[in-house]
Amino acid sequence: MLAACNNHNEKAKESKKSINKESLSPSIAKTKFGDKSIYDLNFITIKNVLINDHKVILSKAEFESIYTHIDSTKTQIWECGSPFDWLDREWMTKTYGKEDPETGIFSKFNGEITTIYSENIEFATNKHIVLFDTGFADNNSFKIISHNIILNKNTTLNEFRSKFPNSKMETTENPNEVRFRFYLKELSDDAFLFYFKDGKLNYFTLWWLLC
Repeated sequence: MLAACNNHNEKAKESKKSINKESLSPSIAKTKFGDKSIYDLNFITIKNVLINDHKVILSKAEFESIYTHIDSTKTQIWECGSPFDWLDREWMTKTYGKEDPETGIFSKFNGEITTIYSENIEFATNKHIVLFDTGFADNNSFKIISHNIILNKNTTLNEFRSKFPNSKMETTENPNEVRFRFYLKELSDDAFLFYFKDGKLNYFTLWWLLC
């Protein structure tokens, strides 16, 4: 299996060990229901998110007008499929023919997806729409529109846990790194993942269960 598929699935192999939340400050428990500064759901929809004040999914024209400096691109075959198979199904079908219900492959599609790197942020594209992939907090921000919550390089672990009191902290392979997972919807494996290193937000990614 090629590197692109492995890259998008290696995080799925990491354990989901939840850390006890007894260390949360007492003020969190006193938070009033409905407080817009507190996000108490375990999922965040794509439509409720802005990356650098822009939508998670952009048209090719929108992307090119916003991100004018491209560091590099890499085109690879994603053998496990891609989220474009359902996020952009109409265009994929029109361009590459009908999807085989057994294999999930469009008849004329070679499986190639392009990753775009631009100043500490990564995107993926099927040459029609552009999808946010990963952003490092040093240069990028993550906003939850409904609650006007903005996460960036200044977001500490304690601040994050106070804003998301029902979130579960997961361990990773790195002892100084922890992760939080918010599914895209209920009953979903796909998720936004937030990685903290040494107590500060390091990066966030949109992760898909493809294999």
